[in-house]
Amino acid sequence: MIKRLTILIAFLAVAGCLCSLAFSAYSSDKTSEQAKPEEKPFAIKVDVNLVVLNVTVLDEKGTNVTALTREDFVVYEDDTEQEISNFFPVEAPFHLVLALDNSSSTRTSLNLIKTAALNFVNELRPADQIAITEINFFVRELQDFTNNRKTLAKALQKVASYPFGGSKIYDGIALGLKQLRPAQTGRKAIVILSDGMENSSKFKFEDLRRGLAQGDAVLYPVTVLNKDRQKNVLETYIRLAKKDDPYVDGARKSLSVLEEVYQIQTERLQTLSEETGGRIYLVGDLADLAGEYSKVAHELRNTFSLTYYSKNRWNDGVMRKIRVEVKDPRYRVHSRTTYYVPKVE
Repeated sequence: MIKRLTILIAFLAVAGCLCSLAFSAYSSDKTSEQAKPEEKPFAIKVDVNLVVLNVTVLDEKGTNVTALTREDFVVYEDDTEQEISNFFPVEAPFHLVLALDNSSSTRTSLNLIKTAALNFVNELRPADQIAITEINFFVRELQDFTNNRKTLAKALQKVASYPFGGSKIYDGIALGLKQLRPAQTGRKAIVILSDGMENSSKFKFEDLRRGLAQGDAVLYPVTVLNKDRQKNVLETYIRLAKKDDPYVDGARKSLSVLEEVYQIQTERLQTLSEETGGRIYLVGDLADLAGEYSKVAHELRNTFSLTYYSKNRWNDGVMRKIRVEVKDPRYRVHSRTTYYVPKVE
């Protein structure tokens, strides 16, 4: 199974390159290649002494419950009850990273994406601090944290479609964790818009999973279902390719596993989001993007935060299971399910 996944990810990287080649076939020969910016390395380092939980609560009708206090919650780690050390009500501000995929596959819909992103920013609470990053063949911060909506609007207007294929989604999430690290209090979130087609990231799935489990950010992937368009690009490339084209075999292999690749990538993003207490939002039509963003904003506006220091003092390098309950049995709780403690020799 591992070998199979490795092959699929390799095909996925090829597909990303092929997308840019296919798009360039429709471009003018006079278009000059833009210089690629220098990519700076980064790493995930998170203090794991304090465990932070972002929690949403729903009643029997599915309506958010917001009038709760610390005494209404019970937290368990590996079935051992923990003492809640801090409680933040739903009004407490967020530090939020908004990451946008602006690879070449977004160029025909970029204006719609930017408009939906701006509406999302305006739906958040006025005190929320928001940073903006772009994801393509590279990942880069476009705007540092600010609650100035005019500044954020200007940053979004500057987002331009990157001329090459490839989306380093995992690296984009990892960069979000790095940006959030200095924020010492309150709640943290990463909202990432992409087509879910991860390729060429330095961070692998399990590394990112541990990084998110060490941190305290909740992840919300907003994933545009782009499989049919990707299929058309690959089929067109194969049909128009010359006989001696060295990439055509890779295109055929990518096409043969496209369905499976999309399923795997979507399931992985769903795993990452659910383990942090977030949710994945699937967008079948870009016209629905603003509505999905609105759902994310609604959940963020109705999120509590709880913290505790684990009674388990062993730095044993394992994933620990977390369960959050409310004392009223009518209510349902959604929160992170795991966190990771690095092993100390």
